[in-house]
Amino acid sequence: MKYLLKWLKYVILSVVAILTLIPVLYVLFYSFKSNQELITGGGLLPRKWVFSNYSEVWKELNFSLYFYNSVIFATVSSGLSVFMGAMSGYVFARTQFPGKRLLSLLIIGVMFVSLGPMTLFPKFKLAVDWGLTNSIFTIPLAALYGLGASVFLYEGFVKSLGKEMDEAAIVDGASYFKRFYRLTLPLMAPITATFFLLEFIAEWNNYIFPLVMSIGNPDTKTLTVGVVELRNMGSGAAAWNLLLAGSMISVIPVLVVFIVLNRQIVGGLAQGAVKG
Repeated sequence: MKYLLKWLKYVILSVVAILTLIPVLYVLFYSFKSNQELITGGGLLPRKWVFSNYSEVWKELNFSLYFYNSVIFATVSSGLSVFMGAMSGYVFARTQFPGKRLLSLLIIGVMFVSLGPMTLFPKFKLAVDWGLTNSIFTIPLAALYGLGASVFLYEGFVKSLGKEMDEAAIVDGASYFKRFYRLTLPLMAPITATFFLLEFIAEWNNYIFPLVMSIGNPDTKTLTVGVVELRNMGSGAAAWNLLLAGSMISVIPVLVVFIVLNRQIVGGLAQGAVKG
């Protein structure tokens, strides 16, 4: 019975993996087809492999700039979220103050509410007024929101460390900020790497916010914005071949990161979920 359950588990996981990979394989193989073949239909594999789809997207349609913008936007946004989340989580785990319980519940409650559409215009208005839309390096400052998940993970991780280290540091005369930066922050490396990767993937796939922020400055468009615009690049018909090639360019970095670091992601989440 135990042997049967083991094999059943592997069968279910294999089926789920195949169902997950099928859309990716379709996009991969279809990205090597001509637009005419995509419109007229056909099998999964191209009748004629058109490798020029990728070179046309990358060079002629300025995807190299979009790729650079996506890297900067995702990296800076993730770094800011990690920095703010780490400090907030440490405060909630190590400090007692009036209204802490209520504030903690409100922050975690935001995780279950979609505030994106409601806050999009106010953030855009503030970004324009402060001149944040002029550079891809400053746009992430307006995207800093939704820290509920990071606060929850960091708070749980810090609580799992115990208070003995902080108490020993207090005896040695370490200040509050020194205890955080010198003692606790280095120990946060596993959960920091995990949350950074998760936030990086989320920001890399972000579409609405970069689209709105790049309205007045096309040089700040990201890959996700550029990919959607490829629909209108064809002459008389949607350029599905370019759209699919651009989609693969935007997906490949995320797939590589997740495949290489999936163990660290799962391990960091498990550590962050521990409550001391």
